[in-house]
Amino acid sequence: MKQTNTVLSYLILSIIASALILLLPILEVSNIHTININDKLFIGGAFITSCLLGISLTMYPGWYKRITKQRNHSINIHHSQKKARKRQGHHPDCNQFQNHTIKIKNKTLCAGCFGLSIGSLVSIVLMTVYISLAQNMPITLFYILLALAFIIIGLVYVEVIFPKRHSTVHIVSNISLVVSFFLITISIFEATGSIIYGITSVILSFLWLDTRIQLSNWRHTVICKNCSKICKMY
Repeated sequence: MKQTNTVLSYLILSIIASALILLLPILEVSNIHTININDKLFIGGAFITSCLLGISLTMYPGWYKRITKQRNHSINIHHSQKKARKRQGHHPDCNQFQNHTIKIKNKTLCAGCFGLSIGSLVSIVLMTVYISLAQNMPITLFYILLALAFIIIGLVYVEVIFPKRHSTVHIVSNISLVVSFFLITISIFEATGSIIYGITSVILSFLWLDTRIQLSNWRHTVICKNCSKICKMY
């Protein structure tokens, strides 16, 4: 029940944030026809830094644990007996989670994290291209891209909680999620001409991403709960 309430809270906050972001181009339409290159570099730098942080967490998820190790030590001891199964690609070595992972050169990877990493790399390239080349583009285009981005986020959330899953679809879904964050950031920045609103879009991307993670954790719990085995990893 507590986890369900947490997921619902994240979803409500994400919907509110999405509504506010969608209103910005209407309330704060920019009269600036040419965005300053320094402003572009600032927004681009913040976004790329966020992507690099995301890549580091997906590839090396344990690097930050040294910071919280002391605080979580007793919790880890308390739950150690529950972890009867090995984990591969962040998931239990269980048939129920086979579609949540992929194998590359005999190495098991989390399909979701792999997709987020690829999406981050793609978004870094797109942001670099945007900073270098994009200028004097029609504002209508950014309205369309903004709407497309939120459609993508909605579809990603549905895919995460969908009972049946294919690892390839899951990878593509997560790639699209990060690309949608790129689309939102540049669309809001171009529509409003405001660095503050551009940075706000980057910050809110973490909320939308965290909501996706909460949905994923909820789905994992449901899978374990409905499983007849006693290991119960979630």
